[in-house]
Amino acid sequence: MEIVKKIYSGFVKTEEWVACLLLAAIVTLMFLSAVMRKLGTPLNWAGDTSLLLFAWTCFLGADLAIRDKSLVNVDMLLTKFPKKVQKVIRIACQIAAMALLISFVLYGVPLCIDSVARKFSNMNLSYSWATASVPAGSALLTITSFINLGKMIRSEDGSYGKQGGDDIC
Repeated sequence: MEIVKKIYSGFVKTEEWVACLLLAAIVTLMFLSAVMRKLGTPLNWAGDTSLLLFAWTCFLGADLAIRDKSLVNVDMLLTKFPKKVQKVIRIACQIAAMALLISFVLYGVPLCIDSVARKFSNMNLSYSWATASVPAGSALLTITSFINLGKMIRSEDGSYGKQGGDDIC
């Protein structure tokens, strides 16, 4: 079990590093694109590349945010219930979210296959690279959700840690 935890910890660190790198690449590309356009030689491919990177960044960032419990949480109504009811509601919502994520994986893979022939407008790159972010990111989110579900079941009120994580980038 310790080996699995070590591997997962290494994976999480890699995911954080990749998400930060993708975000920095998007900012750099868009800045260079604006500068080059002003100089009269636009980088036509920079917008499409940024969109591709953005799709992956969204899913990796969502996974990191859910893992660190850094998403906005409106629980005014939930806190009015007893702890046991809060736990049941949180677990039910987690299971519903996991069902949605699993459907994204199941329907996202055929979408990737169908998108192979479609190309980005300014690049000779298949649009499947962008659509692959949906099933891949959803699979990562499903794994994180399973881990969080286990923590929720073991906790008193159905939470899986304190709100807010560390700054990553």
